[in-house]
Amino acid sequence: MSAKLQRRASIGGIRDRNADSSEMTLDDYYHMVAKTILCNQNPLTGLFAAGKDTDHAWVRDNVYAIMAVWGLSLSYKKHLDQMENWTKCYELEQSVVKTMRGLLTCMMKQVDKVEKFKSTLSRDDALHAKYSSVTGNTAVADNEWGHLQLDATSLYLLMLGEMTSSGLRIVYTLDEVDFVQNLIFYIEQSYMIPDYGIWERGDKTNHGYPELNSSSVGMAKAALEAMNELDLFGSNGGPRSLIHVSSDYIYWCHSVLKSMLPRESFSKETDASLLTIISYPAFSIEDLDLVTETKTGVISKLQGRYGLSRFLRDGHRTPLENAHKLHYDPHELKQFERIECEWPLFFCYLILDGLFHENENQVALYGGLLEECIIRDPDGIQIIPELYAVPGDRVEDEKRDPHSTNRIPMGRIPHMWGQSLFILAMLVKEGFLAPGELDPLNRRLITEPKPEGFVQVCVLTDSEAIHSKLSSVGIHIQQIKDLELIQVRSVQVLQNIYSHLGKNERLGLTGRPSFEMGPFSTSKLYTICGRTLAFTPSFMDQHMFYLASDIDYIIDRFRTYLSFLNKNWNNITGRPVVIIVLRSDLLEAEPIPKNVIQTLKKLKTGYTNGVRVQMGKLEDFINTSCVTSLDFVFREDDDEDSEDKLIDLLQSNSEFNQTSNFLTHQNQDYRYQKRYKIRKLAQIRGAVKRSYSYSHHANDNTVVQNILNSSNMDDQDDQTDTNVLNHIRADGHTLSTSCRRDNLLRDKDVQDIIELLAHASSIQDQADILHYLCMNKGIDFEFEHNGHRVTVRDLIQELYSRACKQRVWWCVRHCAGMLRMRNESIAQSLIAILAQQKQLTIGLPPAPREFVLTSPMTVEQLYNTIVTATGNDPTMVMLTQEILVFLHTFISTEPQLFAGMIRIRVGLIVQVMLGELKRTLQSSDEDTTDHLLNLSPHEIKCLLHIILSGKEFGITEHSTKPAPELADLPKQERDMRIIRNEIKEASTRKLSVHLNWVDHPLEDEDDDIGKHGQWIRRRRLDGALNRVPVRFYGQVWQTLEKCKGIKIADYILYNSLTQEMTQEEIKFALRVEEALNRVPFTEYRQLIVEACVIFTSIALGDARFHWDEIISIEEIVSKANEIFLQDQRVSGGDAIKCCANGNPCGSAAGICLHFYDSAPSGRFGTINYFLRALLQILRVDETTVCSIS
Repeated sequence: MSAKLQRRASIGGIRDRNADSSEMTLDDYYHMVAKTILCNQNPLTGLFAAGKDTDHAWVRDNVYAIMAVWGLSLSYKKHLDQMENWTKCYELEQSVVKTMRGLLTCMMKQVDKVEKFKSTLSRDDALHAKYSSVTGNTAVADNEWGHLQLDATSLYLLMLGEMTSSGLRIVYTLDEVDFVQNLIFYIEQSYMIPDYGIWERGDKTNHGYPELNSSSVGMAKAALEAMNELDLFGSNGGPRSLIHVSSDYIYWCHSVLKSMLPRESFSKETDASLLTIISYPAFSIEDLDLVTETKTGVISKLQGRYGLSRFLRDGHRTPLENAHKLHYDPHELKQFERIECEWPLFFCYLILDGLFHENENQVALYGGLLEECIIRDPDGIQIIPELYAVPGDRVEDEKRDPHSTNRIPMGRIPHMWGQSLFILAMLVKEGFLAPGELDPLNRRLITEPKPEGFVQVCVLTDSEAIHSKLSSVGIHIQQIKDLELIQVRSVQVLQNIYSHLGKNERLGLTGRPSFEMGPFSTSKLYTICGRTLAFTPSFMDQHMFYLASDIDYIIDRFRTYLSFLNKNWNNITGRPVVIIVLRSDLLEAEPIPKNVIQTLKKLKTGYTNGVRVQMGKLEDFINTSCVTSLDFVFREDDDEDSEDKLIDLLQSNSEFNQTSNFLTHQNQDYRYQKRYKIRKLAQIRGAVKRSYSYSHHANDNTVVQNILNSSNMDDQDDQTDTNVLNHIRADGHTLSTSCRRDNLLRDKDVQDIIELLAHASSIQDQADILHYLCMNKGIDFEFEHNGHRVTVRDLIQELYSRACKQRVWWCVRHCAGMLRMRNESIAQSLIAILAQQKQLTIGLPPAPREFVLTSPMTVEQLYNTIVTATGNDPTMVMLTQEILVFLHTFISTEPQLFAGMIRIRVGLIVQVMLGELKRTLQSSDEDTTDHLLNLSPHEIKCLLHIILSGKEFGITEHSTKPAPELADLPKQERDMRIIRNEIKEASTRKLSVHLNWVDHPLEDEDDDIGKHGQWIRRRRLDGALNRVPVRFYGQVWQTLEKCKGIKIADYILYNSLTQEMTQEEIKFALRVEEALNRVPFTEYRQLIVEACVIFTSIALGDARFHWDEIISIEEIVSKANEIFLQDQRVSGGDAIKCCANGNPCGSAAGICLHFYDSAPSGRFGTINYFLRALLQILRVDETTVCSIS
């Protein structure tokens, strides 16, 4: 480079150059890149080997290494007034293209793995994490490395998007476009796939256990956003070269990532890799506060003099690490504390972060720290080493006084990953590059505030009668038949179209795997072959699941749907448009329900449920909506005519479109003997009820606890507890009873049973007969009925449709169960729960009947798990799916309901529902089950919300004094009226008790004194929901450092756990939860939790506290109960009627019922008694003043 050009590059147009610093020219950086990075590039494959001693080329390291080359080429592009610079710019660009294409070729050689992974999501089918830099083939076998590293593939796609947007042409053919599209499918479910992560080890014990990593999810989210609607051919492209990404998957990555941060994974409470997603290159987080919190946590916990540690207790390359072992023993991790190696490359990330956010102080701070870490080669070139380690003879000094020891450089020198980031940072800092040039997709602006939007709503109907009724009250909507410019189709059609995306027979790629179209996909308009299409939301599709047959549920879901879109419609061009269809089968009632009218009137006002809306005609929204092309389905090599193909694509494949009428045409054959018919029906009648696996068995004093036996219990002195345990396996008893009853009929003539159908007019009788035939002959059993050849499936489908129309919900659920209907969103529901760092259980305890779900599953896998857990009870399979859908809604919209829960147990929730109904109506177990199953889906959702929120239920006059007009009704109908009124009243009632008494102590407890049963109900609910106070697990960890161990239900939490796990690890919380789940009774479990809180408060409130014994929490509760009974005898309290007078009340675990029903605070509160009991156990005088922190 000439001296004139050198001066121009180093002075002209450079922002904020420091005149006192030693200036470097572009040629100087070119020399640095050539000597530290490009010299390692293989001339054939374009890949970079990790070092001179190996040919292994890591995907992640290669992408990071070439980023500096790309950045330098962009810098030269700004100074092309000399031919020499043209040459260097072109050379650098082609080096970038060669590496990116080399990696693409390596991955395309494993196209069979990409295809398999779409359906299996198995680590055995993962793309390899490294390849041979010489041949481009695999470097190691599938089982010889933790290859599933989604962050590496995502980083490649992210930079492919950025580099393509900058003008580079990396993808050449449509076959390559299809492969890249399938790479999108490969990473789009990263939010639910545990992988080995950026450090290739998964769980930090290095045992090879993959885990869900925030850094992987965040990088995948960034890649999906970067590649969405990107034309890989640039300005020369067309519909076939566009990449399509589902906005629903982007949202799921966002949602999971937001709930995980600032944590990295279950085993890592923080990780330096989080810097890669909160700033350059990913910029994955929109929430600036969360970015700041995460960044602060990383720096405060991991920063040292020479860089940042990767994560806490990282033993890699430390003097104490045994290099001959492949993994760490749990107790070993503690020894690595405070001597973790420090990586200078993270200073480079922080410098880049400061440059992108114009934080000069941060740039100066970390620039100065990095300067101390730089090594210079004989030519004076600045080198970034891989890491700095504590010398072996200074380990104890460093542990005593962290960051006091001079460390030594180790690992790769130079470390190309860190070297590349250093060069990028210097190019931006010296003004050769602007931050925006490194980010042509403008991802750095993700935290900028977005303008407030609104949701477009179009209401349609398929009925002239509904149209007229609404017009009469001033609400004008469109009829589907009047639409001209836009066709409205079922969401199933959209799923069918998208199944063609990425299909390539030559590569053996089958296209997009089946997935649920979420709210973002169905809130867009689409064009295909010159036509405009709109699609109804999935919750409106009655062919997919029966929830769409409940108008109350649809209206409620519609409101939630609008709020969701308004809150989360970010970074999407255009406004969302929501279509709701008022079907004739939904609104047959006269008149139209009030909630429908009220909702539509609110839509007209332009504001509903806190959301701005615009209600109008669908055609009016074409120019303002998000419009996506679907023309990718038409390929150049298609033999089929485009119009014929389009007709096939737009057809719905629903099997419920046609409803038969076989059951409604009864055969009036009076020659069939009436007495014989009655006798036959009597034998079969009740077959459906006998199949129920959940029954409620309880006496007045035990509502919930009789179902909780999750461990082997010692013999109980109290006979009542033994009787309770005899009822725990009620579902097994019910199923066996059903089998014994039905076995009596199996040898009878099946034809006699079939003939009963011609004379069974009630839904109950028809359901019993069809259930019997289905269980004994199979659902596809074919026979002749009323002159037609039919199968049992045909008749069940007809009965299902009729029950939906008549709102006979027990029959709807049972028929749907026999038809094995699946709600396609249950897998997403599980993911939503897991994303909030919760676990889910299906079925009733104890294990193995109760299945603990700790990782995502496909819809089919989850459905089969539900079937097994419920004992193949069709009705409970359906009810469980309903609850999962509702839990998904609540955890997304009201996450505070789940505060303090780490495990959500669906089986216990069903039992709590039964308990609440039984307590309200004082009904029998059989009637209680009937009442629950007769509730509509919307009512089940409301009841679930009441339970989760702790609202009072069953305390109004509806239940205590039924209205006179209900007196003449049949008992079943009267009870259902009472329940529905109670649900409606409780849904509008405020919380009676704070969800967390520790964080919200009662200021005035006098109001609660007269409400007998309130606190035992609260404890039963919290126990069934596994709720604990906030910060509970962390306080237990801290307490374990001050005692030998904590014993809960014969399970001991030893203090050695603090050596295996850090305080904030989810793994530790799960270990504590494992102990608590061994407590058999819900209210007793909650007392155990309260006693733990008091013990941890005492232990942490005094720095001098230390206990060299194992403390038994159950002993504290038992001792507290004894002191309570002593006080009751002295004061003449309510307990003198039972336990205080030697007459046990028979409540759980021998604890007095009145103690269970005591408020936490106050003179007779449980806190007082736990404190007094603990002081006695610790042998401390009660008169000693103790402060509870």
